[in-house]
Amino acid sequence: MHPALVEHATRVIRSIEEMEQSFKPDLLTGTLVVGVPDDHYLFVPLTEALKNFMLEKPRVGVEIRGGLSSDLMRDLRQRNIDLAVIRDVPAMQDSDVLCTEKLVWITAPNWVPPNDGVVPLALVRGPCAYRGAALAALEQNGMPWKCIVTCTSLQGVFAVVRAGLAVAVVTEGDIGSGVQSAPAGGFLPPLPGSSLTIRYADKQPTLAARALARTMADVLTQMTSQA
Repeated sequence: MHPALVEHATRVIRSIEEMEQSFKPDLLTGTLVVGVPDDHYLFVPLTEALKNFMLEKPRVGVEIRGGLSSDLMRDLRQRNIDLAVIRDVPAMQDSDVLCTEKLVWITAPNWVPPNDGVVPLALVRGPCAYRGAALAALEQNGMPWKCIVTCTSLQGVFAVVRAGLAVAVVTEGDIGSGVQSAPAGGFLPPLPGSSLTIRYADKQPTLAARALARTMADVLTQMTSQA
């Protein structure tokens, strides 16, 4: 679809939603359960936006659940949540994508490749998109690897990487203190990109769900424009 047509359609949809919110405020009620990736740099601005949404629309209750995209997709299928921000790796290429992000290898500042060529990894337990990207990149390039530690969250992974025990994969925006991105074209292989979309449990989401999705979409697109 032509970008100009997509932009026009987006404006039309937003106008319709704004009219519905203005003339049918009784539809903006109930409780919504929303899934958010637990990446720190995303979780903080998204939860702040959801807080503002609840202040502006006090008749809508919001429950936030953080987790892996695979777990959030399962919850959507089982209708345990109403909508969620989902990360796809490799990046999707369609009009529903709100933003795309780079995946990077992170290491401790003083980390050097091992003499035996076996890449030490710190991984998140379960079907994590970052875990899948790391293993696929290494195997496609014929590089041996070993798992040094598996963690239940990215915070544990960062601690292991800071200690210089292993390397890991995260989005570029999640690089924090004590770690650095590995240089492109260096020892570690290239990685695919990732994308973020908002998906619903119902094919015809409620007005409240669509209003909440718009709030989150605005935050994500604003973050991209400022990057």
